Amino acid sequence: MPAHGTETEFELTTIQRLKGQFGPNSYTHGSELEREASEVVLRDVLRHNLATRYPDLPEDAIDKALRRFANPEGADTLRRNRAFHRDLTKGYELEFQWPDGTDGVRHVYAIDWEDVDANEFLVVNQLSISGKNDRRPDVVIYVNGLPLVLFELKNPYSEQPTVDDALNQIGHYRHDIPQIFEFNALTIVSDGVTTLHGMWTAGGEWYAPWKSIDGVNVEANTTGSMKTLVEGLLTKDRLLSYIRDFIIFENANDKIIKKGAKYHQFFAVNIAAKKSLESLTEGGDKRVGVIWHTTGSGKSLSMTFLVGMLRRQKGMNPTFVIQVDRTDLDDQLHDQFVAARDLVGDVKHAESVDELRDLLQTQGGEVIFTTIEKFQLKRDAKGNPIETEHPVLSTRKDILVIADEAHRSQYGFMEGYARYLSEALPNARRLGFTGTPVSFSGSDTVDVFGDLIHTYDMRQSQEDQATVPIFYEPRQVKLHLNSKDVDAELGEIVSTADTGLENLERRKSQWAALAKAAGSKERMQVLAADLLDHFLDRCKTLDGKAMIVCMTRENCVRLYEALSVLPNCPEMKIIMTGNLSKDPPAWSEAGHITTKKQRDAIKTRMVDPDDPLKIVIVCDMWLTGTDIPCLHTLYIDKPMRGHNMIQAISRVNRVFRDKPHGLVVDYIGIGDDLRDATNTYTQGGGRGEPAPDISTEAVPIFMDCFVVVRQMMPDNADGAAIDYGDWRTLGALELEDRYSLVFGTLTDDDDVRDAYLQAEMRLSHSYLLVKHLDSCRQYADENIFYQRARKQILKTIPGRRASQDIDKAVRDLTDDAVESEGVVDIFEAAGIERADISILDDQFLQTFKDKPLPNLRLKLLQKLIADEIKRREKTNIAQARSFRELLEATLQKYHNRLIDAAAVIRAMIEIREQMEQADDRAEQLGLTSEELAFYDAIAANYETLYDEAFLRDLIHDVVQSIKRNLKVDWTAEHRSDVQAAVKIAVKRVLRKRGVKPDDFEPMIIYIMKQAEALYGNWPVVAA
Repeated sequence: MPAHGTETEFELTTIQRLKGQFGPNSYTHGSELEREASEVVLRDVLRHNLATRYPDLPEDAIDKALRRFANPEGADTLRRNRAFHRDLTKGYELEFQWPDGTDGVRHVYAIDWEDVDANEFLVVNQLSISGKNDRRPDVVIYVNGLPLVLFELKNPYSEQPTVDDALNQIGHYRHDIPQIFEFNALTIVSDGVTTLHGMWTAGGEWYAPWKSIDGVNVEANTTGSMKTLVEGLLTKDRLLSYIRDFIIFENANDKIIKKGAKYHQFFAVNIAAKKSLESLTEGGDKRVGVIWHTTGSGKSLSMTFLVGMLRRQKGMNPTFVIQVDRTDLDDQLHDQFVAARDLVGDVKHAESVDELRDLLQTQGGEVIFTTIEKFQLKRDAKGNPIETEHPVLSTRKDILVIADEAHRSQYGFMEGYARYLSEALPNARRLGFTGTPVSFSGSDTVDVFGDLIHTYDMRQSQEDQATVPIFYEPRQVKLHLNSKDVDAELGEIVSTADTGLENLERRKSQWAALAKAAGSKERMQVLAADLLDHFLDRCKTLDGKAMIVCMTRENCVRLYEALSVLPNCPEMKIIMTGNLSKDPPAWSEAGHITTKKQRDAIKTRMVDPDDPLKIVIVCDMWLTGTDIPCLHTLYIDKPMRGHNMIQAISRVNRVFRDKPHGLVVDYIGIGDDLRDATNTYTQGGGRGEPAPDISTEAVPIFMDCFVVVRQMMPDNADGAAIDYGDWRTLGALELEDRYSLVFGTLTDDDDVRDAYLQAEMRLSHSYLLVKHLDSCRQYADENIFYQRARKQILKTIPGRRASQDIDKAVRDLTDDAVESEGVVDIFEAAGIERADISILDDQFLQTFKDKPLPNLRLKLLQKLIADEIKRREKTNIAQARSFRELLEATLQKYHNRLIDAAAVIRAMIEIREQMEQADDRAEQLGLTSEELAFYDAIAANYETLYDEAFLRDLIHDVVQSIKRNLKVDWTAEHRSDVQAAVKIAVKRVLRKRGVKPDDFEPMIIYIMKQAEALYGNWPVVAA
């Protein structure tokens, strides 16, 4: 039995949970499987399954099907994974010959999708896989011999390592054993506290918890548990359902992106599919229902999954009408479906009224995109109606209208587009998706589309990290109007209750007056200066981009001109269409009036976080549907209300790297309307506040984080608290002593060190929101000290560079004065004059006990040795492995308190001496340094079978043969021909030199690993 509180125990309990789902005989240890070390498919199991399902097929046909499923084609791992997934989920046409010589064709599947119990589920742990480096994933779930799910687990009972380390390990697997990912459908990482699932291609920000077992009750106050994930997702039927219907490979702009559903999408789509099938087949209520998922949580992807699931239903051929109310939404959603055509099939786009009518009069099976306004009555050249009612386009009952943002477009049943849609498709079924409350603006979405199917609100989305929080910051630039009640006038303008023609004209006039005042030259200059200062200051500590919303297209241009003349203004673009009969020609000359193709190109640049385009200015476009993850700030200079406001501010809630939040900056005074929208949101059943005020929400968060970090800091020797914000007043010696005290205290224990790193990261994230506030600016210097301490502490972690731990999006505070003074060197502060292992000698050992901070010094020396071992691993794998084992064994004794720090130093000196002796061995053996690396790789395993002289001569010939066959990028996956040529050349040498045939393959594996380590960058690096 494993000891309590170990990673092994967590692994075994996870296996026990999985056996509860798959059966008591569904587990085996990896060592018990008979297979080649590099093979990840259990071919015997797969072959048996195929033969059982297709017993009438000839043996060679079964073998051919086996080869297809076990050897997917593709130029790289991702493309092979896509090809495998397509064959797995859709099957393929197997062509073969019957025994009598006649040709046969059979559509075959590797999985029985209809009868889940007909499949063989097997849980395997500690599966050793040979690749570029040998790796051993913790747990793999096989279905019919195919490795579809991979687990990487970390000890739940230790603060380190965490789920982040598990994710990092997945990255190593991708490089070292890519063959496992050719078949992988789902990857799971867990440290017992946090359990996440995701696609093997994804970064850590896209992994998510599975927080519901039944789709109704959500696991509260957790970051995901193994119990909920196993019972909620990894049952036989749900796992197969997820693999078949909830994984897509998007193919857009020559880039493939693999995506999988989160739990709220899985449950919502399954319910919607069931209700849609009942409505389509049984002829019941035409109202299927409403899915309310907060903006940014993946509604477009949910629609894709739903259509893909319904399209594959046997005996059905429904038409899907994807209907939106804005052209930009239409484009966005259409592009999503086109990118996912592997799942949903061909997609049509109605470019005109006539084309829509033609498409809707076919026999079924289409996915048709249209805006609601294309359901309109035809008019003559003068604009007069030539139709009094919309013609019936189809009476079919198997048409499903899916309305995106259903709260906005489906209420004009007395007159208007919604009525015409109903007349055109009288028997169509209706399903609504919305990201805002279902009762905004007095329109009840439920009355039109049916009951709520599933709800996923802002609070839950943020708790699951499916979206990031949004904060609100008022920075109003005053409007100079004659009206005494600007707020009332704004309220009247944006109100939608008053629809009479006279009132409409009055509101247009008021809007024009307000827009003119908002766009005055003086105000635009003030606005531009403040906005640019705010954005540049924000980007110093949070990498990302911004969107500005103006009242009119004219104001967009005026603000662009005011910004562009300011120093340090980044590249900007305006997003708007034009009216060539009225717009100034200068707008076209400046590139402000854009075509769809140009806007698509601008969007591509905005989505790229490294592109120099940093700001877009919009009026109406891009406020819904547009997904720019690196967008972190929305500047609003336009009155908005209700769902329009919720939709607009949600542009900055997308997950991106480690972006901690989005920010809405208000320049025109939407605060009251935002509070009204919040009230409507919560009254509609939503939890969470769309955009809480920084002063009331962010400051307390920052202060809580600040207190936690401050409490970790050591006091003076006399027990008095230290003011860590006064470091600028200290002399060089005093500052060095303070750093030494902090380093020594925080690095004395790994758990303390890691707790500090986590707490400091949270503090840095929270400070981004409040650093400009007078009440928080006083903490800047103290915060800088904590950041600098974190940078230096990272140097004590063996084998890890500080740059790897600095967040990708969140930057440290910049301070030129601090940079010019420099930061104390941690090695010097610890009494180690040179960051080089050559300082390890007897004299050093004698002085060790006389120096301060012995534990800090030990950790630094451990890092230096570990880094040197890592450097040697690139040239001599066997030698590095030997040194690492010595170091790890010594440190383990130290951590177990069996030896003291001085004994560790003594052991390190011995390791150093062995390294020096190893450097002399090449000359003694008559080998070059690179030949010695190959010699050690072979001698470690064969020195008892072959003598020294034999191995020396063998290695000399092997190295020469390898170098003659190397080519540029020879280790790349697409250069398998070069790798094969190298192996053949090596095998020829082994045969010529008299190596026993049984030793060929093992020797070649050792030799190829060493060749990849030594010559991986051939010919740039060739020792």
